[in-house]
Amino acid sequence: MTQRQSKYPLLPYSQLVYDSTRWMPRVYWFEMKWRWPNGASQEERLRQAVRSAIDNHPILRSRIDRHGMQRDSQLDDVLHGQYHDVRMWKSGNDVYGDAKWSRLLGDARSEQIVFEDFFRAYRGESLEPDDYWGYVVRYEQHKSEPHYVACREWLEHEFSDENVPVRPTIDRRWLTTILPMKPGLFVVDYSDLQLQIQSLAKNYYIPLDGIFASCVALAIAEYCGTDEAALTWAYEGREQPEEQRIVGSLHRDIPFHIRRSKIENQESVIREARNQIRSGIAHSDYPFTLTSPYSKRWNYAVNVLHMLNNEEIEKSIPFPVEILPASPQKYAYALLDVEIHEKAESFQLVYRYSATHYKPESIRRFAALVRKYIEWLIESE
Repeated sequence: MTQRQSKYPLLPYSQLVYDSTRWMPRVYWFEMKWRWPNGASQEERLRQAVRSAIDNHPILRSRIDRHGMQRDSQLDDVLHGQYHDVRMWKSGNDVYGDAKWSRLLGDARSEQIVFEDFFRAYRGESLEPDDYWGYVVRYEQHKSEPHYVACREWLEHEFSDENVPVRPTIDRRWLTTILPMKPGLFVVDYSDLQLQIQSLAKNYYIPLDGIFASCVALAIAEYCGTDEAALTWAYEGREQPEEQRIVGSLHRDIPFHIRRSKIENQESVIREARNQIRSGIAHSDYPFTLTSPYSKRWNYAVNVLHMLNNEEIEKSIPFPVEILPASPQKYAYALLDVEIHEKAESFQLVYRYSATHYKPESIRRFAALVRKYIEWLIESE
């Protein structure tokens, strides 16, 4: 049987999205719209560049059956797939585009890879191959290896205690088992602390994910009146050279845990956060938070996300393009996502939450606790 004819299970996060879209079909769909001023004469070149970028990535051509099994496939038109749709048209001298895609197809880095390939194709450059199916085969084989089993055992030992809160106490308890229905958003500007936060990360060799995961976890514990708290954070993965150009859900959802009683000072928090980040990555081969029975609890844990900065990609666009307003992402991946938005001249923390579960004043109170711990932590600088 050739690889093209074979079927494989979805990667862990794609499986989560697939299961969710059965009863909330639009939660994990996103959209981007754009306009190329005076691009009518280049319409066919632009369209062909889009086709080349999509056709370079196997998951965008794949088919997923009703059992959630994926296989390689060929599309009649690569612009229109099972989980993506790209449309382009002329209006006067301008060319417009509208792209919709499902989060099932890949993580945030995947989106950047597709755009980079689009720009390369437009410039007539060759595109690096995407070994998605090879990655899937290796992942399935790895499940039977000792390291994978050891990761599972370590994670189960460290994070199976259901008495540890994984989110601030919700305001409407009877709705905990449904996905967010009413979106909420609260943005906090951290630009005044940007240099101090970045200096802390550099001087103590800790990523921003670790700094904010610590402060968010401490805020959860104080909000809930407990000594311990836990959450998840998103790790990009892609540690091997051959994984750098793969479009797919290669990122890892990693649990993070903290105890207030073990905190002596700011340095002890940083030391523990660094240890949690490193040990979490080291054992991340096993998708603990996405696997039953643990997913029932961890799907609703706070999720800390360091959002990718698209400024460099925007600078590399080889033609003038205007990004148009589109339907914004409405729903949090969990009941509460804490997004780190770091740019050259701005720094924000975005709280994307389920307003079905939390009142706005509760999120503001929680955000104030996070800010309190951030300010306390950077006092060590």
